[in-house]
Amino acid sequence: MVALSDKRPGRRALYQTGFEALEKDLLALDETVKKLTARKPNEPLVASHPVYQYLARRYGLELESVMWEPDEVPDDGEWAALRDLLRRYPARWMLWEGDPSPVSAERLKAMGVGSVVFSPCSNRPTEGDFMDVMRSNVGNLEVVFR
Repeated sequence: MVALSDKRPGRRALYQTGFEALEKDLLALDETVKKLTARKPNEPLVASHPVYQYLARRYGLELESVMWEPDEVPDDGEWAALRDLLRRYPARWMLWEGDPSPVSAERLKAMGVGSVVFSPCSNRPTEGDFMDVMRSNVGNLEVVFR
């Protein structure tokens, strides 16, 4: 932020104000997630991809990952591997980067596993902004940790 404000010194206060507002919003989200995850600290979760390690580390989550795409239905071998995983790791929720296919969601539900979206927001969202996506993610986690 300092380097940017050095290039536009007349805007230093504006940049500082924007940074402080962002910091406040991010810290508030962090505190909310801490409180949510503290409700069930040992809740086992399965992730559709190994992109949630930062989340697991930050909040002490129990997490195992598979390599599933939200818009593709896994093949029989992938379903068998998930059944094996669930025998030793009884997760009741799967985190997805995007809405899973209805077929996958229904099949998981039949196995006793709910689906919840936690978007890493690796691209610019089509609607809203990063904070909107993160707020939605936190709302989605409410279902898992209530």
